[in-house]
Amino acid sequence: MNASASIGRTGPRTRWGRLLARRATARSAIAGTAVGILTLGVSAVLAASGTAEATQEVRRAQAVTQVLNDISVQVNTQDAALREYLATGGTEYRGEQLAATLDSARSGLDWLQQHDAVDRVELDAIRGAYADYSRIVVEIMAQTERGAKVQGYTELAAPAFAPLRDEVLGNVRRNQEALAGYLADVDRRADMLQTVAEVTILIVAVLFAVCALVLVGYQRRAERQTARRLHEATHDPLTGLGNRAMLHDQLDTAVRHGYETGEPFSLLLIDLDRFKEINDTLGHHTGDELLVEVAQRLDDGCRGDDVVVRLGGDEFALIMPTTPDQPEAVEAGHRILEVLRRPIQLSGLTVDIDASIGVAVYPRDGADAAELLQHADVAMYAAKRRHGGVAGYDASLDEGDASRLSLQSELRQGIERGELVVFYQPKVDVATRMPCGAEALVRWQHPARGLLAPDSFIPLAEDTGLIDLITIEVLDQALAQIARWAELDHPLPVSVNIPARSLTDDTFPATVATALQRHGVRPELLTLEITESAVIADMMRAGEVLGELREQGVNISIDDFGTGYSSIAHLRDMPPHELKIDRSFVMKMCENSRDETIVRAVVDLARNLRLRVVAEGVETESALQALDDLGCHEAQGYHISRPLPAADLTAWLAGAGAGSGMANSAGR
Repeated sequence: MNASASIGRTGPRTRWGRLLARRATARSAIAGTAVGILTLGVSAVLAASGTAEATQEVRRAQAVTQVLNDISVQVNTQDAALREYLATGGTEYRGEQLAATLDSARSGLDWLQQHDAVDRVELDAIRGAYADYSRIVVEIMAQTERGAKVQGYTELAAPAFAPLRDEVLGNVRRNQEALAGYLADVDRRADMLQTVAEVTILIVAVLFAVCALVLVGYQRRAERQTARRLHEATHDPLTGLGNRAMLHDQLDTAVRHGYETGEPFSLLLIDLDRFKEINDTLGHHTGDELLVEVAQRLDDGCRGDDVVVRLGGDEFALIMPTTPDQPEAVEAGHRILEVLRRPIQLSGLTVDIDASIGVAVYPRDGADAAELLQHADVAMYAAKRRHGGVAGYDASLDEGDASRLSLQSELRQGIERGELVVFYQPKVDVATRMPCGAEALVRWQHPARGLLAPDSFIPLAEDTGLIDLITIEVLDQALAQIARWAELDHPLPVSVNIPARSLTDDTFPATVATALQRHGVRPELLTLEITESAVIADMMRAGEVLGELREQGVNISIDDFGTGYSSIAHLRDMPPHELKIDRSFVMKMCENSRDETIVRAVVDLARNLRLRVVAEGVETESALQALDDLGCHEAQGYHISRPLPAADLTAWLAGAGAGSGMANSAGR
């Protein structure tokens, strides 16, 4: 167990750790890729910048070299002109040529100075040497013009020309060497940038591959998540069947296909009977097991092109594309019903279930999805009103639903207008035949339909929730009448029927207490009658509500005892004050020995548990006498009195109290 718990605890952390690791890898890869791209960008910028700088430097070096070469040519030209001048003895023609070369290199020297092209010291040395040489040339020309004998070239010009030539050529050489060194450095930087770029490209390629793998992984996970979310959006998580969204989608598709091809199909709505009872009695886990088993049976019983979905709760739907008409669809519904009716093993118990199935066929019963759903729903409720089975849609069912809806609206208005009236059927002590209580029975004084019995509107009220309003109204009228009888010195206990839903309402005991206080009625004069099936529907909550009512002093009666899910355990764990024997046993007890035996057993059980026992449905004197012989405490029925309005029962009580014998004759 500890190992399992450890695995259960570490599993999520391990998955979370892997997820964090994948995210860290993705972030690192993306960051590395970004750095690599930035590095490549910087390398490209540096390479481009270095290329531009190198180009500019080459152009500058070439310009300087060109100027220095021009200076060298000009100096050599001037020196050659001087040689010619001296060789010809200073002729006028050669003198003009020599004069034209004077200061020819000065513009080049000025350019070097303006552009700071060479070292300033070296430029000054060139200027000095050029000035000395030019001065010597000018002196030679001056001496020649005066007719003086001029010494040879070697003695005068050569000593000045050689340093000038060497300085110029030396600068040309140094400029070329500097350019060569610069270009070599540029080559080294370019090689380094190329190496960096190649390494970076390799790293970026690897990081791109990592990013691609991570992104592909994310994409696949996203696709799986999308598929899972789509599956969750269209499937029921408990049974794995499609859900209501899938039904609408598939139904729309089937309608479109039917419209295009003219092929009919059927829609079946399936509602399980007694599911809430099983769910509340055996627990929600067992209820879930039941739903899963039903879903499996429906899925196994479907053909390949059928679509089965769970709409929610205990409702399912089935689209059958290949059922051409309603009779065949209804027959398919009966086959499904037979499959569902097979016993199911749940929590060690064998459970029998039933279902109500409504059938609608396209296009006979509807031209679109909404109409088909509505009509299948109408048919399903028609089957439910027949207590299970299969019903095909018929237009007359809509008329009944319209009447039902109209009656529902009228019932709500009737409650608000005070049209509910309470009749009272008296009870007598079997031994003394004297009145000992009454049962409050509701009637509806409909303005158009007259006085309506409970059977005509109580089921509707239970289906729509109006039963709560009716319960409060009947309770209020009954307590008010108890108070009036007490004032007339007839402190008669009254029993009021309580629906099952009141036993699951935590506020109901407070409602009863408030009503008792408002009318000033002692709690022991009120008996609340409940059916045993109402208790078993939710035993835990019913037990709490009944416990609070008992603490208030209100009496509890189990109505129709013996016809529902009778259990001695209920009488032990949630003991009532009395049991009421169902009329179906009492009416024929004098003619049917089995019924008499059942009545005897219930009376004996009640007396042994020290509970009062009431027999209803007493219609003959012989039945009343038989109950007296068995030891039954109380009785009610048409032999004693029909249900009476409060005023008539007041008169009946007065007569019975005066010993007029009305106990046996009233209402006959």
